[in-house]
Amino acid sequence: MTALQSIIKEAKAIRKKNPKMEWKKAVAQASAIYASKHKGKSPVGKKHAVKKKAAKKKAVGVIKKKVVKKTATKRAKKKPTEKAVLKSIKHAVSVQKAHMSGLHKPDHTIIIKYKHTAEEIARQTKYLHDWQNNIHNVHHKADKLIYRNRIKEIKKYISELKNHARELKKLLK
Repeated sequence: MTALQSIIKEAKAIRKKNPKMEWKKAVAQASAIYASKHKGKSPVGKKHAVKKKAAKKKAVGVIKKKVVKKTATKRAKKKPTEKAVLKSIKHAVSVQKAHMSGLHKPDHTIIIKYKHTAEEIARQTKYLHDWQNNIHNVHHKADKLIYRNRIKEIKKYISELKNHARELKKLLK
């Protein structure tokens, strides 16, 4: 487990114990706990020394200089600092907030869909009452079975429409 993963895991545990605490404070506290567990060593790793090489060559009276090369003792990727980790977490939170706030703006098309759904529910309810009233006039068992099945289908369709309307109403808030 990397240092970042263990800090985030600890921050989540802290937030679980104290949900009102800000994420930034929880991460800072978790980072301090991580540093204390690892004897004050930075979780980002050690920096490697950089060596500079330069040499002069003489070729037939002309002095040429070699290009200065910087080489690290180990060719490893630099690990991010705690400051960089906190900055990336802040950025992720701000992006998420911006994304989530955009979802709550009511769209004109959603309002229209909600109105159409409400009209369709009213139409289907009227249609259901017509079928329920006409079932009493039917005398054959086979016809009554057809009427009952149709009434069940209409009721199921109305419940689906109501669920759809409920979801649209959530988007409008």
